[in-house]
Amino acid sequence: MKRTLLSIVGLTAISVAQAQVNINIDAQNRGPRISPTHYGIFFEDINHAADGGLYAELIRNRSFEDGPRYGAPADMQGWTVTAPVPAGSPAGITARLVQPTKKAPLLNAAQHNALQLTLDATPEAPASLINEGFWGINTVQGRTYRLSLWLKGKYKGTIKARLQGTQATSTDPTDVYAEAIVSPSGDEKGAWRKYTATLCADGNDPKAHFALVFDGKGTLDLDVVSLFPPTFKNRENGMRPDLANMLWQMHPKFMRFPGGCFVEGQESPDNAFRWERTIGPIEEREGHWNVNWGYRTTDGIGFHEYLQLAEDLGAKPLYVVNVGLWHGGLTPVEELQPWIDECLNALEYANGDVTTKYGALRAKNGHPAPFNIEYLEIGNENNQPNPREQSDRYYERYDKFRKAIREKYPDIKLIGNVVAWGDDNPKWNSPLPVDLLDEHYYRTPGWFAEAFHKYDSYDRRGPKIYVGEYAVTNGFGDLGNMNAALGEAVYMMGMENNSDIVPLNSYAPIFVNENDAKWRPDMIRFNSHSVMGTPSYYVQQLMPQHVGTQVVRVELENPYAAKARRQLTPKRCRVGFGTWGTNASFETTDEVDYIYGDWQREGNTVSQRSRKEATICLQKTVIDSDHYTVKFRARKDRGAEGFLIIFNYVDAHNYCWLNFGGWGNTTHAIEQINSGGKLQNGMTQGRVETGRWYDITLNVEGDKVKAWLDDELVFDTELRHDTTKGVYTSATIDEPSGELIVKVVNTGDERTTAALNLANFTARSARLIRLAANDGMDENTLLQPTNIHPTEQVLTPESDNRVLVEIPAYSLNIIRVHP
Repeated sequence: MKRTLLSIVGLTAISVAQAQVNINIDAQNRGPRISPTHYGIFFEDINHAADGGLYAELIRNRSFEDGPRYGAPADMQGWTVTAPVPAGSPAGITARLVQPTKKAPLLNAAQHNALQLTLDATPEAPASLINEGFWGINTVQGRTYRLSLWLKGKYKGTIKARLQGTQATSTDPTDVYAEAIVSPSGDEKGAWRKYTATLCADGNDPKAHFALVFDGKGTLDLDVVSLFPPTFKNRENGMRPDLANMLWQMHPKFMRFPGGCFVEGQESPDNAFRWERTIGPIEEREGHWNVNWGYRTTDGIGFHEYLQLAEDLGAKPLYVVNVGLWHGGLTPVEELQPWIDECLNALEYANGDVTTKYGALRAKNGHPAPFNIEYLEIGNENNQPNPREQSDRYYERYDKFRKAIREKYPDIKLIGNVVAWGDDNPKWNSPLPVDLLDEHYYRTPGWFAEAFHKYDSYDRRGPKIYVGEYAVTNGFGDLGNMNAALGEAVYMMGMENNSDIVPLNSYAPIFVNENDAKWRPDMIRFNSHSVMGTPSYYVQQLMPQHVGTQVVRVELENPYAAKARRQLTPKRCRVGFGTWGTNASFETTDEVDYIYGDWQREGNTVSQRSRKEATICLQKTVIDSDHYTVKFRARKDRGAEGFLIIFNYVDAHNYCWLNFGGWGNTTHAIEQINSGGKLQNGMTQGRVETGRWYDITLNVEGDKVKAWLDDELVFDTELRHDTTKGVYTSATIDEPSGELIVKVVNTGDERTTAALNLANFTARSARLIRLAANDGMDENTLLQPTNIHPTEQVLTPESDNRVLVEIPAYSLNIIRVHP
């Protein structure tokens, strides 16, 4: 059967091992041209992506501003003092945070705390102030580190800066990797003074600490202690090279920043991204609470650094502005002018001539030439149907910004918000003109594969689409598996095929420090010294490297009949119960295994006491049949959801559950978890009452499932098969080289062979770039970072118009055919 990929809704899985499929390509049968902005990246400070991540600063809490929020006493997070002196000797060192007074002002108005040290040390019994960095400071032999700090006070003695091991003491230098004198002996009094030093390491330690060692007496005020390793492109306030290099290898055409929820902030507009507070010398940056993601940010990566990074990556800057909304509050539409002025000032800083106020400030900060922002997004996820979800009167807000921006910057492309969650087909419900609409999708691997043709039918007369955030967030495994990457690859091929309507897209989010993961998955995982890319990262790296300049239409021939579908219900399984963000109780006489959650048992009643999601408790009895009937009693105790009945449980990645009272106690459904991905089945309206015991009967006959809630038959259905497993293909032409670029993704577990049959194209040579895994659940880790990694090989065409390629299961294959 012959099918045209640009018009069919789905593809049949290639089910016969070694079965050959024919991919017919006429090089003159062209589609849309590929947008020059295809593909980009999206940066948000989440999971310590900036401080403790991409931003190369090594000192944690460098300005002593971290700690409790909103007027509560700050603490010394990241800092400790030690004074290993003999018994009976003076304490050596005490430290306290001080706030500004008229008699003792701080360094400047941006600083709210300084650290005051009272020192009574000697060369024989020195005292130390130690910083642990962000879960360790990576010290590398031969590497040079730049130190700066500000001091004020009266002190007689020497100050030594050190990089040292965790077991080092101020009196034992055997574990010291680098040392430098910060200042000579003498009095440090009067005004604040900046000191600098260089440390060169003579050893390796990924978990080293930074220390200031004092051997004298006096009182010192200390602030803004900063330590930098070499940075990407040698920028003074720059980026960690290995992480920035991971971005550079993606060849991004644009960079969206600074978020994400980071744009909006939470609880207060002071916790939003306010660009003017993020430029200039680091000691003049106040920083702010990144309340959305649970830590304070120095704003060391500020507006200027974002623009500089985009330039260093060869990417166009795409700036997202706040429209007077934050999580938990808003500025009324009638009072938006200060936010609009803030936006216009930012554009003048980025784009203005040096004769303008903010253009001159940009030049003062080291970049006379304009950065040239071409894309501006008005708001972030601010157009939800529920106004309480940061979405108050969005179209009015958009229009006020649009008019002001168009008047001064008529050529900037404006991006509007549409519904960002809970809708697979969001619309712009306004007559207001807009250049692009920002769609966000966090879904399953199957959803993305099924969306291969999503944009085929989009109205070409309407606004273009920017898919600003997308990722598999259900069924990704632990850190990000191959199934997720392949689903995303198929979706990206669909966007390439429709590059005329989808000119921009960017995966989200990028980074996670493994010591503070607030969100999973993320395509780049790191700690103080190591970094790895998930399979999704390598998809995001490979697709831009092999994007081409124009779509070539493709036909797929699969002459083989589909194999009979395998039964989904296993021959051996277990059953049990669970909850989703709520408390519930269940009655059972069986022994049980607590798989996940905070379970308690009293007699025959087993209860879930936490509000964790996807809790599971299994009966120990193994069912040796694919035909069985089980009975349960269940009660919702409190919370927004009902309860779950687990069945067909094989392992943590393969099972089913009956969800009674899901989706805020509005819906009953069967949910199937296959290879970590989730499918919904048999959804129907329904709720359960709090405090009432229900009798549940479940009957499984192969893949046929019936379930009763008390005497009501709620489910009478058959388990769903994932129809998105199979082979997907697309092609582009690369006009500079004349090469034909063919992409073939196999999301299934059967390998096949693909014959590329070429018309109006002569194949002289070919090479294959492949990303493959042994199983769709396979992942990379920091200990095994290249478990799944691109490989390359040379192919020999069978003839001038035919190339034969083996297509493994679970693989992305990119074939570049040279004419």
